Amino acid sequence: MGSSNLQPETPAGRDGALAGARVDWRGLAAFSLPLLIYVRTLAPTIYNLDSAELTTAAATGGLTRATGYPLYLMLGWLWAHLPVGDVGYRMNLLSAVCGAATVYLADRILRRLAVGPLPAMGALGLLATAPFFWGLALVAEVYTLHTALMAGIILLLLRWRERPTALRLGLLTLIGGMSMGHHLATAMLVPGCAAFVLGTAPRQALRPGSLAAAAAGGLAGLAVYLYLPLRALAGPAFNYAGSYDAAGVFHPLRLWEPATLWWLVSGRQFAGQMLGYDAAGWAHEAMGFGAELFRSFFAVGVGPGLVGLAALLRRDRWLGLGLLLMFSLSAGFYVGYRVVDKQTMYLPAYLVWAIWAGFGYQQLMAWIGQEGRPRYETLLLKGIMLGSAVAALLWGWPAADHSNDWSARARGEELLAAAAPDGLVFGWWDTVPLVEYHQLVEGRRHDLVVINRFLIRPADMLALIEREAPGRPVYIDTPTAELLRRYNLEPAGPVYRLRPRAMP
Repeated sequence: MGSSNLQPETPAGRDGALAGARVDWRGLAAFSLPLLIYVRTLAPTIYNLDSAELTTAAATGGLTRATGYPLYLMLGWLWAHLPVGDVGYRMNLLSAVCGAATVYLADRILRRLAVGPLPAMGALGLLATAPFFWGLALVAEVYTLHTALMAGIILLLLRWRERPTALRLGLLTLIGGMSMGHHLATAMLVPGCAAFVLGTAPRQALRPGSLAAAAAGGLAGLAVYLYLPLRALAGPAFNYAGSYDAAGVFHPLRLWEPATLWWLVSGRQFAGQMLGYDAAGWAHEAMGFGAELFRSFFAVGVGPGLVGLAALLRRDRWLGLGLLLMFSLSAGFYVGYRVVDKQTMYLPAYLVWAIWAGFGYQQLMAWIGQEGRPRYETLLLKGIMLGSAVAALLWGWPAADHSNDWSARARGEELLAAAAPDGLVFGWWDTVPLVEYHQLVEGRRHDLVVINRFLIRPADMLALIEREAPGRPVYIDTPTAELLRRYNLEPAGPVYRLRPRAMP
């Protein structure tokens, strides 16, 4: 068992009850300050790409593509009924609240590591204003909920060490199972969690009662996956778990069959992108991740993060090892994931880095505060901690601010206005989910049939267009070379209407 001289937070004052009743100003600031920033820069309505898909699926009780995200869909369905803004705004707000909750829970972790308010503010300020963390807290996405659950898991690990009971272990696996039901990347946290639990209190963890509680908690958390087969049986109007054939008939996945459900939730649909690089390619992508980390922590937070990593490994061996495993496995997996938007997926690694940076700042404060050192060094470090967070906020605001971004809604409305009655629309993520949002959430233009090109094979799409184009309006966003050869294109808002060309 690793030694640690870190002191967990305790109620302030002599009277514990009185202390518990006091306002937790530090916790209030840790949650409210980032939330205010996010709400001020929040996208005002439906956003584009995956955000539109997730918003429409959650609001209508529908299904998304892999990996399903059942916890997000259930929470999103409840959140979509809030009496504020339109449904797109409400789902964006969910991301903002989860982003602020991540910062708050990270501060609770740092308190248990005896990190003071200013070092915590310096580190978490950089996390909250990191470009992709900030950006993903402004639109409907799954990532800030994932980091909030991850921060909760780390906090529960520390609570387990303080008092390793079967109940606390069961609560840890319950949240872990729910997190797994939200995002399968939670699997990257399991080795670090296991190392910490078994390293800090192995005898308590391996007792029959503890093992039973852990199993029960995990199964209860994983039960959120039942949402997927139950919704599939209900035949939701919005369903991206399936495919279209050449006749335009949608064939939903039989998610009530275990093998099919596993195919969806395990991300087999994207298996070709996993581990998609050779050694040289992986090294290149790893350098890209390092550059993103440098940018995300405004350069200033990189050094304290390294100090915190080294100090935590020395002073709190099992927590240091657990966090290092979480960071390495999460970052390593996404470094090797061959997708264009992988920068959005590094948020779990950034959360760990922020914890290291806060701990590193605290170690630097203690070192500079040693007797005999000049006072200006302490003032300089405090100025750097606070100033870098403020500078990152001011620097990132213009790029992050989505408060006037109505482009996605405008694109969808432009298409609805341009499409003739009973039209057939083919499009990618920046087209079709927007139309489906207007149809299924806002009840407009049900006469249009829209098909996401991700859900139909190119040959089947071409056959369907050839069958339908002579008798009805057919639209597409980005025509293929074959379509350019066979059809004349007529601009119709953000898409093109296909008109059959006389073949030689």
